[in-house]
Amino acid sequence: MNKLFIFLYFIIFINSAYADFDLNDLKIGDKEPINEPIDIYDPNKNSYPDPFSGDQILFSIDQSNYLEYADQLLTPGQIEMFKTYPETFKMHVYQSRRSCAVPQEVIQLTTQNAELTDEGEGIIGVVGSIPFPNPSEALHHVWNHILRYRGVNIYGSSPFYIINPDNSITYGAGEAIAINYWNPFVINKKGLQGMLMSKVTHPPRLADASLLVIESLNALKTPRRAWVYNPGTRRVRRAPDIAYDYKPSSSQGITTTDQFDGFNGAKDRYDWTLVGKQQRLMPYNAYKLHETEIDKILTKHHIDQDYLRYELVNVNVVQADLKKDKRHILPHRRMYFDIDSHNMLVEETYDKENQIMAYREFPIINFYDQPMCLSVHSATYDLASRRYQLSSVRSIDVPKIQWRLEEPHDETKFTPEGLKRFAR
Repeated sequence: MNKLFIFLYFIIFINSAYADFDLNDLKIGDKEPINEPIDIYDPNKNSYPDPFSGDQILFSIDQSNYLEYADQLLTPGQIEMFKTYPETFKMHVYQSRRSCAVPQEVIQLTTQNAELTDEGEGIIGVVGSIPFPNPSEALHHVWNHILRYRGVNIYGSSPFYIINPDNSITYGAGEAIAINYWNPFVINKKGLQGMLMSKVTHPPRLADASLLVIESLNALKTPRRAWVYNPGTRRVRRAPDIAYDYKPSSSQGITTTDQFDGFNGAKDRYDWTLVGKQQRLMPYNAYKLHETEIDKILTKHHIDQDYLRYELVNVNVVQADLKKDKRHILPHRRMYFDIDSHNMLVEETYDKENQIMAYREFPIINFYDQPMCLSVHSATYDLASRRYQLSSVRSIDVPKIQWRLEEPHDETKFTPEGLKRFAR
């Protein structure tokens, strides 16, 4: 009996000490931005080799030990994923690598905070800079995310997937061109964030269903303008409803329009609160994920977590709560913004009773040929239906997106008539 007691005590003591050691040894170091392509990068291939391929997993979190890390390292959404998928959900934790960078031209323009106008719906500042290098309000972080450097003249295609509880998969694909105006490489006298034209290329029944969006820097004075082209009628019509909680048919009810790219569009339906700075485990430096064929990562309930890398990251947490006189199908949202890159890395949505509805992840890499940090996909896990959506997928088996075309787009194409031509 004494031997059994000593054995059990030894096992419990060792396991506790190992957990404490992992937690206490986990640190966030200094910034080490990757400002240029690494040696083995080949611009002719759709590949971003992992600069940290030699890093080993520090420890893993699964159903057996997630409660040990819940209070200090995990978000409520991550905890809910462990509860909902106890047999399969896990997180491999690696050394923190603060690799994110932006072009030097952006840094040179960044000297002071921009100015919020019209209750946060508008912004005035040095075009192409980081708008709020010294953020002190919730909307500073939201605007930093929206106006982070994301290329200039863009062309690319991207698939999307919806995975159902029975493991069946809905596949779709699209093509888009865009101009971003908030960057140092174009002249912006239009008061615009940018212009986008996109079209669905698959499935065939939606092929050539197309969209034109013109986004301003002040959603109050100049609301979003949008048009859609219907291949059935061959007509273009205004689409003022493509905003807020409008749900595109391609999302099958999982995500809203203003959840594209984390968050976009007008902010007037929410009260915004800065919760503050936290250290949390976030999907980061997801090169292994990008370098893996998509069909290998699509598994039942969630992507294959063996391909994801989590790091301890400094994040600014922002809470959005629906105003009493407004409507939106997402009453409460919590957003986690990377302090270094300003990317939203995680979002959680809650119902009126503050019960969690969905957990969203945006694993990022440094596209070091630019350089810039963006997500390799947007993953939305609907906890009620147990479906998940993967959109804006960037992967080794998807043609590389061109972020800075040598020949800029013709701005006159971004019109209703131009949309009709683009769709054909």
